[in-house]
Amino acid sequence: MNFKELRAKRDSYTNTMRNILNGAEKENRGLTAAESRDFDGLKVKAEDLSTTLSRASQLGEMRADIERPVTSGADGATEGGMIYGRNLRSGDEVRTLARNEAIADQPYSGPGLGAYVRGIATGRWNGADELRDLAESSTPGSFLVPTPLANYAIDLVRNQARVIEAGAYTVPMESNTLKIARLTSDVTAGWKAENAALSFSDANFDAVTFNAQMLMAGSKLSIEVVEDAINVDAIVTNSITKALALELDRVALYGTGTAPQPKGIKLQTGVTITNLGSTAGYTLVDFSKYSAAIATLLGYNFNGPFSILHSARTAGELDSLQDTLHQPLRQPDLVAAARKLITNQIPNNLTDGTATTTSDAFVGQFDQCMIGLRTGLVLEVSRVAADATNSAFANGQFWIRAYLRADIALAHPKAFNVLTGIL
Repeated sequence: MNFKELRAKRDSYTNTMRNILNGAEKENRGLTAAESRDFDGLKVKAEDLSTTLSRASQLGEMRADIERPVTSGADGATEGGMIYGRNLRSGDEVRTLARNEAIADQPYSGPGLGAYVRGIATGRWNGADELRDLAESSTPGSFLVPTPLANYAIDLVRNQARVIEAGAYTVPMESNTLKIARLTSDVTAGWKAENAALSFSDANFDAVTFNAQMLMAGSKLSIEVVEDAINVDAIVTNSITKALALELDRVALYGTGTAPQPKGIKLQTGVTITNLGSTAGYTLVDFSKYSAAIATLLGYNFNGPFSILHSARTAGELDSLQDTLHQPLRQPDLVAAARKLITNQIPNNLTDGTATTTSDAFVGQFDQCMIGLRTGLVLEVSRVAADATNSAFANGQFWIRAYLRADIALAHPKAFNVLTGIL
């Protein structure tokens, strides 16, 4: 069995043990002899699996220390539109997820984050009874969101992120770090004469390491809203997931790379930066700059599909371009084939030379961008939290914060061309 299967089997034993205890507790009795035997047997099996997993993890770490990333890695090849690799520490296969693929194994249709908050805050779990046991077993003040609900919430974040809509893949992380191999340049081939040596290309692989950084969102709700509003579930779920998605978008594009912030596309080494303005910004008069940007990527052997992310202002200016007959300006084939997406996370107040109102356009094959996501989501609810100016207790509020952990990496930096200096 691989790590995932071993963990699933151990969790199955643990869940069965919990069900045995819960059944006896509900009936206000002790365990029967048969239940005791089953419980003890499951406990031994679960402990054995935990020991096996621990030893396997230690062996994986030892192997990673001994072997170089190139020798134990995978080539990052694509299969069926999906990027595959290999975790250099554990040896497990790493599979990435496209936007239309959910982290959750099964569709989730249960109560959302708001119902969970209401149950925690008021003790009224109507419609969310399946979440009660986990909340009661959590550390006071900090509540681990049940796995189905956590995965559902993270999928909502992913679905709202423009970078993922453009084609970026999600890499689920089961630990705070994940190292996978990537191809840094194409392997060369050549013809060989008889009895002559073949000149091999230099090493074309290196390792990319995800280090999960914390991304947090918070909200304040009045006691009245939590207790009385019938749509509190939607309010909390939408506000938290939207906030996380917007910041995930921003950092994927502009992240500084200075801890605790991941490094975004624009600052990644190897990404092409094309300055259109150079001294005082540049006004787009046609689509030729976008065509040239895509042609550059084609020259690096990337064949798309390509996406273009730009601001609402830039999109509006391009949409208003007209030909000599005052008809909308036709887009060249390369540009027409690219998907155009608008995000307000691309600002219009960047400085380029003497211009201070410029913007960027990110042109790329976004399936070469990978977003590492820890699949756990932690939700914290407090009636006594306070900051320098306000207090949940004094204001009669519930303060909520949720956090996940993520990182950004590029499989191939040359798959991106950032146009700067756009007025």
